[in-house]
Amino acid sequence: MDSRKAIVIGNYTNVAWHPLDGPDKELREILSDFEVECTEDYDRFRYDSLSRYDLCVGYTENRLTDEQVAGLMTYVLNGGGLLAIHTGIVVEARFEAAHLAGGRFRFHPEQKVLTYTPTGSGHIIMEGIESFDIMEEPYQFDLDNLIETTLLLEYESEGKKWPAAWAHNYGLGRVVYLSPGHQLASFTIPMYRNLIRRGALWAAGMI
Repeated sequence: MDSRKAIVIGNYTNVAWHPLDGPDKELREILSDFEVECTEDYDRFRYDSLSRYDLCVGYTENRLTDEQVAGLMTYVLNGGGLLAIHTGIVVEARFEAAHLAGGRFRFHPEQKVLTYTPTGSGHIIMEGIESFDIMEEPYQFDLDNLIETTLLLEYESEGKKWPAAWAHNYGLGRVVYLSPGHQLASFTIPMYRNLIRRGALWAAGMI
């Protein structure tokens, strides 16, 4: 059987907060079930390019063009897997991309140590996943009420619980969003690494 292929799209140059350099090496190790390619070429979001991969990992920081959003949505609608991490396609997302991802970023308070706790959804992604702590940005979202998604993780901040990870089907494809990932250290936490791997396997239809 041919090896599964994954493409990780992010920013190596002209990047303010979330460089792919560093996380790319961790992701290659975490996604050892795939043949992984990393790039900062956003035109790889076009469908004719994405269609060659079983999984697309978005660690992007910039806004996508009409053609890039259309390519990504077509890819997922036709059975592709999307794993969006931290900024992913969320922070600067157009409404179409926010709908695909399942939520729209609002803002985040200052970084602090957050305890990410499984929601008890029973989703297969969460098998073996327990609570873990990371120094992270407390991303806050408005979830899209037009998407039926399953919450996977949450954290508590300022007396309120916030969604931190979720998963859903979209057309024939699958989408997973994971909030942690502001800095390289986040990708070294063993429990989170396992969650990234399991999210990727589910998105690609491998579990």
